[in-house]
Amino acid sequence: MSWFRRKQREEDLERELRSDLELEMAAQEENGLSGEEARRAARRAFGNTTLLKEEVREMWGWAWFERLIQDLRYAGRMLLKSPAFSAVAILSLALGIGANSAIFTLIDAVMLRMLPVAGPEQLVQVDPYYYYNNSKGGFSYPLYRQLRDHNQVFSGLLTVSKTPLRLTDEPEGEGAKGRYVSGNFFEVLGVRPWLGRTIVPEDDRVSEGGGNPVMLISYGLWQRRFGGDFAALGKTLPVEGQPFTIAGVLPPEFFGLQIGETLDFVIPIANETKIRPKSWLAEDFAGWLSVVGGLKPGVSRAGARADLEVIFRQVTQAQAGSIRDAHNREVFLSRRLELTPAANGLSALRDQFSRPLLILMAVVGMVLLIACANLASLQLDRAVARRREMAVRLALGAGRGRLFRQLLTESLLLSTLGGLLALLLAWWGSGFLVMMMANGKTPLRLELHPDGRILVFTAAVSILTGILFGVAPAFRSTGVDVAPVLKEGARSFGTGPSRVWLGKALVMAQVSLSLVLLVGAGLFAGTLRNLRTMDAGFERGGILLASVEPGSVGFRGAPLPGFYQALLERVQQLPGVRASSLSWLTPISGGGVDLTLSVEGYTPRPREDNTVYVNRVSPGYFATFGTPLLTGRDFDWHDRPESPQVAMINETMARYYFHNASPIGHWVALGGQQRTQIIGVVKDAKYMSLREPVHRTVPGRLSDARDGQGPAARSARYRRSPPVDRRDPNRSTSAGRQCSREG
Repeated sequence: MSWFRRKQREEDLERELRSDLELEMAAQEENGLSGEEARRAARRAFGNTTLLKEEVREMWGWAWFERLIQDLRYAGRMLLKSPAFSAVAILSLALGIGANSAIFTLIDAVMLRMLPVAGPEQLVQVDPYYYYNNSKGGFSYPLYRQLRDHNQVFSGLLTVSKTPLRLTDEPEGEGAKGRYVSGNFFEVLGVRPWLGRTIVPEDDRVSEGGGNPVMLISYGLWQRRFGGDFAALGKTLPVEGQPFTIAGVLPPEFFGLQIGETLDFVIPIANETKIRPKSWLAEDFAGWLSVVGGLKPGVSRAGARADLEVIFRQVTQAQAGSIRDAHNREVFLSRRLELTPAANGLSALRDQFSRPLLILMAVVGMVLLIACANLASLQLDRAVARRREMAVRLALGAGRGRLFRQLLTESLLLSTLGGLLALLLAWWGSGFLVMMMANGKTPLRLELHPDGRILVFTAAVSILTGILFGVAPAFRSTGVDVAPVLKEGARSFGTGPSRVWLGKALVMAQVSLSLVLLVGAGLFAGTLRNLRTMDAGFERGGILLASVEPGSVGFRGAPLPGFYQALLERVQQLPGVRASSLSWLTPISGGGVDLTLSVEGYTPRPREDNTVYVNRVSPGYFATFGTPLLTGRDFDWHDRPESPQVAMINETMARYYFHNASPIGHWVALGGQQRTQIIGVVKDAKYMSLREPVHRTVPGRLSDARDGQGPAARSARYRRSPPVDRRDPNRSTSAGRQCSREG
């Protein structure tokens, strides 16, 4: 508390010193000296009053704080004397620190921030891993139940669907998304509702009639749809056309388990039978679920994996007996469990952007180093102009350490002001980066509010930056020789050998760092140019994506092909539309399906990869995307479900299986199902991403009414998340892989 009484203590000290000086003067006058002589004698006897005051203040404490305030005031005056330099320095630092803070904000949101649940460090994600093709799959509901009911290592094992649900009355453009969750979802996570109740195991009883049709909605959806009205409890919302009663509201901070996605609502997984025409709850090979568990205290991931592996192998062995194809059975039995920490949530977003974000962090770090080197050079130039000031202060008795602290304080003040401005730039820049990261089809939602970690990071970078560009000039400035500088005509401070060497070193550092960045920018520009000029096998411009999901509002069955045909005819009549079509997946959507293939007359080699990429498309698909037909014919509307099944293949598949012979008229079977006749060959096109090599691809005819029960993307179209990973060895494949990007 002595600091707050400092003014009073300063007045008391001044009075005490004046009183002592007067007593000494009186004593000198008693010795016979006149008034003025007595004053001079008293001052000589008393000594240096300023030094005495400093010694007394040291005994009071808080002297360091007083000196800091003095240094900050002086630093502020010096910066105001050079407004142009100060403005340039602060802006340069704000850009450099702001870029680092913006990238760190994304790294924090994507990689570091823990889920807002109880005990997130105990959560692990469980995945079946296919060693045969190095891919992860999903769990079927029967397998999840076996692991949940018979493990000894988890306090609870929950599941959540991989693909989202939607509200079918949501206004255009809002698109509230939800997921199926198990009845113990909130119990395992320790999440309490903001309002009402959570879903409980009793809501999730799988029976003939399905689960309890209740739902929990997010705090944001509650505010958006009901204005925060407590009467929202008990009201119904349509999920994929089916009514569900609102039982509770989730807390504002809870966004689910998926990073980059806002969970607008959840429903018990047992209700899947009410929404999907053909339920997957009893399917052994429908890998449509993610599984997360909370480890019991003292249980390691390795111990948990060993316990689960026993159950997993037993269930897998039992299920493998129904697989007819020996190769598919071998692949299915090659699966193993993999447990990974889930404290930071589940998302392919982390796998997709972790490395780019770290690289970007290194790049902006180098930009900040260049800014530091540039500011250090400017500070050295300023030191030349201030050499006489430093010499005078040294001559008056100032210590070099004291001057060094003063100069470093000026640098730290600059970096602090730059850091404060950087926080504003980081908030704007991180939002801009999220817009760049979003693929334009699925909104990317990340919580980018500044928290303690971001503030500490920005403060640490600001302080480190101030030290980096301030130490060298401060050392050089306080190392001035007093006598030569004070003499007229002495050798200039700025032309000394150490000044020249230090300046050259800073210039070399700037050039080196800039060269690295230029090379990296050149490589990036070359890669971007290659991606833009790459022949992807389809036209990239002039394509509009839209979605129609008649199945979600009960429009199913035999009328669907006629509905789709009529829809395309109407779209075709719109002004400016050249062609239109339907498809399961659109190119470069980040997802896909692959199936095993058998070709009539072709004998595969042992352990040969016999998988092909599969899509379902309507007549006009290749014309819509500008993919040339090389030989044969395209699909037409005469290819009905009751007609012989037909398919087209790409030229890579034609070369692989038929070499120089014509594939037209040959028969193939996908996933061990009905024989399909090849009617045409189309040019190679990219399927999942521009970077992948061209794979063997079979676009099948989208004519079966069953195709309309799942999402079908349309061209003049929008790409919805593709169908989930079924991994049915009899229907889908050895690799049976569905690589869809979550969120």
